Amino acid sequence: MKIVARLAILAFALTAPLSASAEKVLRIGLVSLPQDLGNPFSSYTIPTVAPGLAVFDSLTVIDEAGILQPWIAKSWESVDPLTWHFTLKPGVTFSNGEPFDAAAAATAFNYFASGDGLIEVVAQSVIDIASARALEPLVLEIKTKAPNILLPRRVSGIRIPAPGPWTQLGRRGFSQAPVGSGPFVATRWDTTQVDLVANPNSWRAPKVDRIEVKAVPEITTRVQGLITGALDIALDIGPDDGVILEPAGARINIRPSGRIQLLAFMSIGDSPLADVRVRQALNYAVNKQQIIDVLLAGATEPSGQAAVKASFGYNPDVNAYPYDPDKARALLAEAGYPDGFDLPADMTPGAMAGDGAWYLQIANDLAKVGVNVTYQAYPFTMHIRKIRQGGWKGIAFGMDFNNLPSLDVLWPLRIHSCLWAAPWHCRPEWVPLIEDAEQEFDLEERRRKTQELVQLYHDEPTSLYLWEMPGVDGVAARVLNYNPRHAFINFHDMDVKD
Repeated sequence: MKIVARLAILAFALTAPLSASAEKVLRIGLVSLPQDLGNPFSSYTIPTVAPGLAVFDSLTVIDEAGILQPWIAKSWESVDPLTWHFTLKPGVTFSNGEPFDAAAAATAFNYFASGDGLIEVVAQSVIDIASARALEPLVLEIKTKAPNILLPRRVSGIRIPAPGPWTQLGRRGFSQAPVGSGPFVATRWDTTQVDLVANPNSWRAPKVDRIEVKAVPEITTRVQGLITGALDIALDIGPDDGVILEPAGARINIRPSGRIQLLAFMSIGDSPLADVRVRQALNYAVNKQQIIDVLLAGATEPSGQAAVKASFGYNPDVNAYPYDPDKARALLAEAGYPDGFDLPADMTPGAMAGDGAWYLQIANDLAKVGVNVTYQAYPFTMHIRKIRQGGWKGIAFGMDFNNLPSLDVLWPLRIHSCLWAAPWHCRPEWVPLIEDAEQEFDLEERRRKTQELVQLYHDEPTSLYLWEMPGVDGVAARVLNYNPRHAFINFHDMDVKD
């Protein structure tokens, strides 16, 4: 366990010179922390990915407009449809002193290529990688099994661990003592709190000395933490909480979340949702604009597709289903349900902005067309486990079309298809269309094929489409330079007032 000892020594060295009064400490509240602790491959979305963004780096990142940007990789090129070369920044090191070079990156990508990494949440985004190797100290070669013109976008979701500790400690051991190249080093990492100290040797050195990231499952508790000063940032609160926060000097920050919020349908098996007319009817039956105006402070707009506007594959010709309860009733009658049916659904209250209220309003709207929704509430951690492994009790559940990490629409389409390990919607004839689009190496043709799939997922909905979910965070007045985007938080830029 020499690596753990060195990490502890490093943490002491980084914090020892600072007096308690001189420290700049930032406290953040999230609905949940990663169940796989500091494993960099266990999550790709905010909130659970947040601590990892302070510790690890990826080769590329996606900006707020959805445009691919350099990060550790300063440039890349396709040598042929199956071969990519990435040139890395010089002088980047992990917090234990190891160089962040092509060999280190190759270790991470070969973990997936070998098949060992297929158990990881992020594996689907790089499932087509065949091998990786260092051509030169700072030139990484990645070979793919099939053409993938968007590979540089896909690798934005792979955050690279230091190869020494990863190899020596193994997946489980590393998760308890993670080592990355980011602006902070973890000194504690469990399911309730992550403690981070500044890594001044990072290529993006931070401005604050310590960060405490806490699991605060209840949205009201996160808001109260901001009011009392126990928290400086509370992720995923309600848009209307700004009125409560203003007297305490805090503010609301709206960030792009990269997600289309849904009520996903369990359309496999014998249930009313197996009929496409029923799924269409439910989309017509909910007054999404009213929910947005009343419960989401007008912070977004209805959506009818799997793509957020900033993503590759967004189809501007696909509109949201209009509110039309009469059409919903007609479709239900045509499908053999003139009196409606019972719809048990699983949900996770308090995980997103105002979700408890809008789940209830969805149920009220569906009741008007005879569909009786009953919710079973589960904690966020169990919800994530069911997505990965199955085990739903209802025939619908709160979910999203998550365009992250790469803002490539084919990523969520794969998840909502037979290609997922525990599918809830499976149309075998759609699989070759997804795979054909993924292997299209002409960029504009890839976009066209993806947009056609987006249209198909609209016409034969796998879910009740709701809206592009705004990321609503509460931020204390003392916090400076908080500018998150999609699956990235700028921890290195953030500062606090004395």
